[in-house]
Amino acid sequence: MVSKKQMLRVLEKDELDAIHGATLRVLDKVGVLVNSASTLDLLGDHGYAVDKTSKIVKMDESRVMEAVKSCKSNFRIHARAEKDSFDVVDGRTKIGPGAECVYYIDPKTDKARVPTLADGILSCRLLDALKNVSIAYVPVYISDVPDESRRLVQMAAGLIHSSKVTYGDSFDKDGVEMSLKLAEAILGDRELLRKRPMFPGYIDPISPLSHEHTMLEALLGYSELDQSVFVTVMALAGGTAPASIAGLLVQQNAEVLSSIAIARTVTKAPKIIYGSVSCPLDMRTGMSAVGAPEFSLIGVGAVQLAKYYNLPSNMGVQSDSKAVDEQAAYEKAFAALAAAAAGADFSDLFIGSTEAFNTYSPVQLVIDEQIAANALRFQQGIEVNDKTLSVESITKAGPMGNFLKQMETLVSFKREHMPPVLSDRSNRQRWDSNGSRDTKKRAKDRMMELLNSHTPVPLETEVRKNIDNLIKEYSKSFGADALEKRSY
Repeated sequence: MVSKKQMLRVLEKDELDAIHGATLRVLDKVGVLVNSASTLDLLGDHGYAVDKTSKIVKMDESRVMEAVKSCKSNFRIHARAEKDSFDVVDGRTKIGPGAECVYYIDPKTDKARVPTLADGILSCRLLDALKNVSIAYVPVYISDVPDESRRLVQMAAGLIHSSKVTYGDSFDKDGVEMSLKLAEAILGDRELLRKRPMFPGYIDPISPLSHEHTMLEALLGYSELDQSVFVTVMALAGGTAPASIAGLLVQQNAEVLSSIAIARTVTKAPKIIYGSVSCPLDMRTGMSAVGAPEFSLIGVGAVQLAKYYNLPSNMGVQSDSKAVDEQAAYEKAFAALAAAAAGADFSDLFIGSTEAFNTYSPVQLVIDEQIAANALRFQQGIEVNDKTLSVESITKAGPMGNFLKQMETLVSFKREHMPPVLSDRSNRQRWDSNGSRDTKKRAKDRMMELLNSHTPVPLETEVRKNIDNLIKEYSKSFGADALEKRSY
């Protein structure tokens, strides 16, 4: 399996051992802040050293490692349509979009503005249409829906316009409950989630070494029902974490392992995906630097640590660019190749987003899918066997021969060589005759082609009715009809 092979490594075994040992010392001697009285009680009941005045919990090696070893090393996440479900460790990096981006680059004007629900639906339909995308939802913070119903409308719109895997709301316990109601609408009974896990949770420990009550509600709420949870840290080297990459990895590792220990208090076998979008703090601008090469060094190190503990992994792919331009392309191509070559099981915060996950562009989305396709093809590696060694074909061609007329050439080309979907490989004369379209123009044309040709798997009649009723519980202005008919 490619994810086990790890074509790219940045840490040797003794270095992983050193980071592991330092992590356990931090957890035992420094501890983590747990800002939740009920979680402090849970941890105390499970034998951890809890100081309720400071809210510091010190975690000894034996209990932490017992929790880590109890985690599921592989499990399945189900989509609305079973054809889109997957095992988290399957030898392929699963790609997803950025989340709740606060800016949207309008493909008609190339200018950034606040996103609307229509923008989110358009982006979600594209995510559903693109074959190299495994995770789809409304990826922008929609500005034209009232706050009291926004989260439900956003998640329901994603379910209507894509049948792929999506996340549960992880803002707080109310968000967890809302997601469970949506699961009931689809499955008929939330207890069936134990057999058909959907809507993984997504939490971000607060660096350094802190767990806030809302994220703890999500971690424990999903874990209690045996659902999976992405624990994805975004520490800033030199700001909220040590400036040294090794030091950041120690702290980040402590934050992930302590999350596992907390989840273990409500489930016998946590389903945790070990994630990193940690990056340097740019000391010149005071901004995060997700386009920096160190972002990928940290990410690959995190993937190796996940494998060290036999956990699924998640590594971000991102750019600091504010536009759909060359900077976005080269920064994301570098990071995507690093993630795929390291054997990351997920790069969920990647496709379509830029400006450190703050901006979304459907044009960038189409470009990123080509970047993802190239990285995933590289991840497949080289197949070596008696057939692919091609001695018979070489013998047939002989010196000064050619391979164009051999059937094996056609078979091998189809099996091993990926045709470009967005890239142009024609000669200049043909390129000129086709309008001299650059990458951005080709991406816009492909975007419109996909929107006009692709239809998401429709909701089953009963499921649609259930979701429609649930939307109306949260909002007087929306229903399934309104979300389906939004113009874009």
